[in-house]
Amino acid sequence: MRFIVLLEVPSEGVREFVDDWRNRRPKDVTILLRPHISAEAINGAKLLTVVEAKKMNMITDYCRSLEGQGAKVQLISIYDDKSTSTELKKFQSAKRRAERHNRKVKTRKLKGLGSTKNLTVLPLIDWRTNQEGLNVETGVSYLVKTDDNTILFDAGLNNDEKVPSPLLHNMEKLGVTLNKIDTIFITHNHEDHVGGVKWAKDKTFSVTGRQDPLSGVKVYVPTEITYPGLEPVYARNPMVIGEGVASTGTIANSIYLMGFIEEQSLAVKVDGKGLVLIVGCGHQTVPRLLERVKALFDEPIYGIIGGLHYAVMGGPREVYGYALHKYAGTGKPPWEHITVEELNANIELLKGLNLGLIALSPHDSSDVSMRAFRDAFPDAYRNLRVGEPIIIG
Repeated sequence: MRFIVLLEVPSEGVREFVDDWRNRRPKDVTILLRPHISAEAINGAKLLTVVEAKKMNMITDYCRSLEGQGAKVQLISIYDDKSTSTELKKFQSAKRRAERHNRKVKTRKLKGLGSTKNLTVLPLIDWRTNQEGLNVETGVSYLVKTDDNTILFDAGLNNDEKVPSPLLHNMEKLGVTLNKIDTIFITHNHEDHVGGVKWAKDKTFSVTGRQDPLSGVKVYVPTEITYPGLEPVYARNPMVIGEGVASTGTIANSIYLMGFIEEQSLAVKVDGKGLVLIVGCGHQTVPRLLERVKALFDEPIYGIIGGLHYAVMGGPREVYGYALHKYAGTGKPPWEHITVEELNANIELLKGLNLGLIALSPHDSSDVSMRAFRDAFPDAYRNLRVGEPIIIG
């Protein structure tokens, strides 16, 4: 990964800072452009350099060392022309593949859905909580309980491959046990939803740092995902998976640098309310998801819970001004961010549904977006926080 490093240094200290540069040779970071002084300030900074490293933590360690020398640091991600050209070809190819996939998915009205009187969605892993002793991370896992089913929706991130994972830690604190879960529903094969990078690479998942036995559990997956001792069902096409519970089937998209991705969502029909959609990341985009739901069901949408990937003007985690979610996962090249105008257009689209509930996951959306949703849906908006159940029925 490559970054422009902007350094804001007091004017009287710029020359000394540049002169001392050769004494600050980083261990794990390659300097691609020695420090340059800009004739005009860029984001308030007149000093810049270009660096490259294999991992983000190497970049952040280097930035801390620069801060220790009295500089204010900002990062801007950049892409060289050769690799960008290659990635753009992959991106466009995956776009065409996604379009073909979506045309082939069978979207007839689902029969035999049934309904549930009660629905509870308990966030087990997400980016925010108000409770002491619970872990947060930029991953997703919810416990979805209906009258007849107890569903583990996604498996979190567990970036450090811990045993027990942050997910299992939170489950124990919240009194949730694996032996009570009858269904596992994986929305898409990204590391923050299948339990970590190594599981995503191997097209599998895990609720902790190792794959413990999970006997007698039904598993619904968005691609050819496996698990030892189980036979996951590839829910490419929409299907009923429980009383009042259905998969929307997968909707495909192309994610720059991440490739072709299929994502499914849960639809739960609640008596007297309508459909509640539970979404992992929203890579499908809201318009496509609503179009799919309209094709499958006659019932109105009552609520939407989960990630919609509105990383507008930032994201859940920023490192020296750099927010990964702003650039990745949007279905666009990284220099075309989701704009405030697009956010407002999608909000207007959702307003037309007369929603009774909406809870936006902070794991892939910015504070700007969540404030916009709160303002647009003052009566329907709910905070989505680990350990706080959302109860419908």
